[in-house]
Amino acid sequence: MKSSTTTIEVRSERRHAFVDLTDDLRRAIKDSGVTAGCVVAFCAHTTCALIINEWEDGALEDFRRRVECLVPGDVYYAHDDLERRTQNLQEGHERANGQAHVTQMLLGATSHAVPVAAGEPMFGQWQRLLLIELDEPKDRQVVFHVFGD
Repeated sequence: MKSSTTTIEVRSERRHAFVDLTDDLRRAIKDSGVTAGCVVAFCAHTTCALIINEWEDGALEDFRRRVECLVPGDVYYAHDDLERRTQNLQEGHERANGQAHVTQMLLGATSHAVPVAAGEPMFGQWQRLLLIELDEPKDRQVVFHVFGD
């Protein structure tokens, strides 16, 4: 069995922007030499998410609007209350991003496992691997772990 791990760094343009990672995923599979197996895409950040869906402007705008309605930015988030919060604080780093954390928890999209056949991800016709930035743009690392024959 072969196994290969690749880490890429990406940055979105703005909050609630999408980055298409599909070509990066395909490259990681090709570079691994695996033709039959699985690839796990993992993002080790708490304020962005990985989604498998269609890259179509209307669908992405619809999703962005629904997320903003479900988790509005203009409400109280205990995570942002530095007079109350005592855990996981970094000096000079904390800012109001409770909305991003709550959105990521609702999406629950830290990783995806995608089957690989004939050296390609077995996506449906319109499926793509997308990262959605839920906080302010910053460098994000996404790990692709490919394994199989």
